[in-house]
Amino acid sequence: MIKFVKHTSLLICFLVSGLSYAQGETEIISEAERPISPSYRITEIPKVIDTVIPIPNIDYPLLIRNKETEINLNDIEASRIKIVDKLEKLYPGYIKLGLGNYTTPIGEFYYNTTRNRRTNMGVHVKHHSSWGKLNGWSPQTFDNTEGKLFGEFFATDYKFETEIDYLNSGYHFYGVEDTTDFFTTDSLRNRVQGFGGMFKMSNNSRKDSAKLLWSATLGNQYFHEFQRPWDTSDKHARNNNFRAGAAFKYKHLRNVYNLDFDWLYNRYWYAENDETLPTEERFNERNANIHFRPTISTYGEKWKIVYGLDMVFDFPKVNTNESIFKVVPVIEGKYSLFDDMFIPYVGIDGGVTQNSFYTLNRINPYMYSGTELLNERLFNLYGGIKGTLSKTISFNIAAHLKNYKNKALFVNMNTPQAGGLINTDLNRYDVIYDNMNSMGLEGSMSFQLDEKLKIDAITQYYRYNPENELYAWHLPELKFTLRGSYNMFDKIYAKADFTLEQGRKSPVYLFNPADDNIAVNMPVIADGNLSVEYRYNSRISAFVQLNNIAAQKYDRWYNNRVQGFQVLGGVTFGF
Repeated sequence: MIKFVKHTSLLICFLVSGLSYAQGETEIISEAERPISPSYRITEIPKVIDTVIPIPNIDYPLLIRNKETEINLNDIEASRIKIVDKLEKLYPGYIKLGLGNYTTPIGEFYYNTTRNRRTNMGVHVKHHSSWGKLNGWSPQTFDNTEGKLFGEFFATDYKFETEIDYLNSGYHFYGVEDTTDFFTTDSLRNRVQGFGGMFKMSNNSRKDSAKLLWSATLGNQYFHEFQRPWDTSDKHARNNNFRAGAAFKYKHLRNVYNLDFDWLYNRYWYAENDETLPTEERFNERNANIHFRPTISTYGEKWKIVYGLDMVFDFPKVNTNESIFKVVPVIEGKYSLFDDMFIPYVGIDGGVTQNSFYTLNRINPYMYSGTELLNERLFNLYGGIKGTLSKTISFNIAAHLKNYKNKALFVNMNTPQAGGLINTDLNRYDVIYDNMNSMGLEGSMSFQLDEKLKIDAITQYYRYNPENELYAWHLPELKFTLRGSYNMFDKIYAKADFTLEQGRKSPVYLFNPADDNIAVNMPVIADGNLSVEYRYNSRISAFVQLNNIAAQKYDRWYNNRVQGFQVLGGVTFGF
């Protein structure tokens, strides 16, 4: 409170003095006493004071402590060295030589370039023949030689593939009983020869998975039979088949777009200039097929659907009522259950197969050469379930319903052959075509234990319903196949297979019209084979092969009996 009054008084004085100054000049005179203190002199003389400050002695006593020391050895982790096995040495050449009963020599030669990033070329030749005789039958010797030259060439963005094939096969129409050795080896002889070639070019997609993939293919197959010794006229068949095709594939998101294109041209001649034969038995035919197959594959994590069309422009012979354009839907769906343990599937498919003298002769070489060629049409509805029961066992169970148009069947001819030497009925086969429906069931199971043991078991059941014929001639109703291989210490390799077929029938009414309701039941085929190979080292081995272990002399085609028990042995060399 006192401070407040003091400050207030001072403020009032300043304000009053200011007001006074603002009113004019004012002079104030007052009296006061101002005393001055007297001075004095210091009489002391200055001097230097030297003072030494003693430094105290400080003792640090030594503290003795005994600390136990320990030595710890830490384990050093072993260094890891990646050991890459040295690539196994490759031998470019391979030779296989063997001989068996029925005077059966076999041989095989293979030569291929070794590892190369840019090229792969080689040659492969095989020969198999038999000069033995079946007692009670005409001569049945045969020889078969096949050869192939192939090559692959890799560029940065493209791949080129080429192949040249050669076939030479001689055989006899031996389906004639002959207990008096009437027939000579030349009287029923036939020989066919084929030349083929293929060139393919495709691009490479290593850098871009979404790149349009394409391939283009050109191929040609010329196949003919030689003039027979007993034929005085030109009746040997010739077949020239040309193919040009392309395939395109593009992946976008979860869709894969495919387009397959093929152009097939087939030319067939038989006795075209032989005026001794009726016009319908002489052939100079041309057939062309243009095939398109666009499909789309859509897939998810557990499912996949394929849908599209199979379209064929089939240009048949002149003056036929067959349609030119044929289309079949292509649909397939599958779904994965329990991590691919079970995969049910269902689908529709089909198309047109171009028959040629080459394709039919390879199915049955004892066919009559002057035969009409018709293309086979197929519609197939199928479904089933496949999957894996464990890491070593897989299975497949399927059923199908098929409809055939112009299904080729082989029946024995009842026309005398061999140039009038003798009526040799039944030793050659004619080709007839029929429309039919087929219902089939199939089941298979596979067991594989690494690369040591592999076993496959397949059972197939077919039920045919021909439109015109009594049965589907020479086609089995039941077929069972068991095959396997075993590798013992990479030293002994064994392979075995067993085939059982039953339900095959051959017609009789073609030879005797009065027996039009009779069919011959063909014998059951029970054929087992076993081969064992011992590899002395990587270059030399020896093998033994046992064929037809049950020694059944069954008819593969009616009156064409196979050889009995066969033993073949030989060696192989790598160089």
